[in-house]
Amino acid sequence: MQFIDTNIFLRFLTKDDPEKAAKCQQLLQSAAEGELKLYTTDLVIAELIWVLQSPKTYNLKPDEIYEISMPLLTIKNLYYPCKNVFPDIMELFQTENIDYIDAYNSIIMLGRNIDTIYSYDKHFDLLPDVSRKEP
Repeated sequence: MQFIDTNIFLRFLTKDDPEKAAKCQQLLQSAAEGELKLYTTDLVIAELIWVLQSPKTYNLKPDEIYEISMPLLTIKNLYYPCKNVFPDIMELFQTENIDYIDAYNSIIMLGRNIDTIYSYDKHFDLLPDVSRKEP
């Protein structure tokens, strides 16, 4: 198993450097075809989403990020801790007016039967299954 960093995903998705994008595509295709196993972290995924969404870089909307990231981040032989709930996180991120990290935390909370969060972030008020409290 080998680790894959954010910039590999970015080069593949954005194709802003065609030569590197082609090499990244070959690497990811090898994983999809079962020739190698890749591992990354939830932080790499969060960084990827943040960079794609950032107005200073690619300025993509949540539905655009959903469209391009779902096929990529669900490929066979790509492993990361939240892979089993990644589709739920992305669905929430795409459909609600909340940040990726808020969607991530909401899905993790609900998966652990936690329905209350202490936060000043009013975006959590948009989620029917989450109750927000302020200390």
